[in-house]
Amino acid sequence: MLIVDDDSAVRQGFSAYFSYAPDIAVAGVCSNGVQALDFLKREKVDVVLSDINMPEMGGIELLEHVKKMDDAPAFVAITALDTDDSMLRIISNGGQGYVVKSSSPQQINSAVRDATKGGTTVSPECLSRLVDYVPDVKPEDQKIRDRIEELTPAERMVLDLLCQGLSNAEIARQSYYAESTVKKHVSNLTSHFGASNRLELVVKVINARTSGKK
Repeated sequence: MLIVDDDSAVRQGFSAYFSYAPDIAVAGVCSNGVQALDFLKREKVDVVLSDINMPEMGGIELLEHVKKMDDAPAFVAITALDTDDSMLRIISNGGQGYVVKSSSPQQINSAVRDATKGGTTVSPECLSRLVDYVPDVKPEDQKIRDRIEELTPAERMVLDLLCQGLSNAEIARQSYYAESTVKKHVSNLTSHFGASNRLELVVKVINARTSGKK
């Protein structure tokens, strides 16, 4: 993994976070997007964990360059300056995560792990705002609510935890299921609701539930 942040204390802190994660290795640290691109030309990593606001080249521009690479690494944005604009630009440009820096080390670690497995993680406090920007598709809302009723208790539990913005690892801890079981449930739920990824699944379900209460 590559850590990109213009604050040396943050780079050191994240490196310390991940030193306790046996399945995550920090391959390098950079202070801005320009340095990160130079590093990625020389080294291959699975994940880029990047701040958004940095001098010379910020995280959003870095993401645009990363997505053009062959065999591009997953991209997780992390920020202390959470705004709707930055959140939407990261997600719409293919970022696999949008996490606020006040998140716990466990949440940040989980976001990185999920990104390597093709998942998308958005901090819970940001997720409800993201839903507001999704076009309202009312004709589908009742169908979504009907499909919720078809779920098993286990599937519904996983779906509820997903809608809270939890990662697979966090869902596994709260539900006492193996992470592989959670991953299977998430895959089944995504298919069941006709979503292309977990983020679209959550947005569909939250929209349907919200419209049902109006």
